[in-house]
Amino acid sequence: MINFDSALFWVVFFGLPIAAIVAIVLLARYQSSGVQEDGRDDAPDDSSTS
Repeated sequence: MINFDSALFWVVFFGLPIAAIVAIVLLARYQSSGVQEDGRDDAPDDSSTS
């Protein structure tokens, strides 16, 4: 049986999903920020020299 008094149980079932949600939110903020200035030529109106 699963020991519901174990700290590891609560970390796995509550801590990891919360950490995953935080990681997704941070990744979404990073993706929505100005990442076009990183030197890649993926934007058609980019004036890169490559």
